[in-house]
Amino acid sequence: MDDIQLWLATIKAWYRDDNPNNIPPLTAIIATTPTALFTTSEHNNTAVNQQEEALAYWLDGCQKICQFYHHQQPQLAFTYIQLPYAKLQALVCDPHQNATTKRWGLKKLDTVIVTLLEFCQCQPQPEWLQQSQDLIDLHVTFMAAQQHLNLRY
Repeated sequence: MDDIQLWLATIKAWYRDDNPNNIPPLTAIIATTPTALFTTSEHNNTAVNQQEEALAYWLDGCQKICQFYHHQQPQLAFTYIQLPYAKLQALVCDPHQNATTKRWGLKKLDTVIVTLLEFCQCQPQPEWLQQSQDLIDLHVTFMAAQQHLNLRY
């Protein structure tokens, strides 16, 4: 069993426990995500499907942590939604990544940016409004640099 398979089994076990308020173990699982998850996958269907499944669990786990800390510790919550945005950007930019994974990553980037913007707009402090504007500008710049691959897929 490789690192991704072991990690995937661990996060699936957390989900099977069905205790959404038990965030510390989920945080530990997210913190120990194997770096291989974000690097070039093998080009066989089984490996690609496993990588995409693991990425989906990872993304959902980050979002659950963000939701949990949203009101208690907004800066920590924001970090757990910024992390997937940055990792997905790197995944999409990897020239060795397969087209299916890139397509998945581009679609998820659009979802994550909306989550980031909604998060910022719900915060009462004015600096979050500026953060929201900065995110929009940076997302537009990033997507333009992708030469509209999100539209091609």
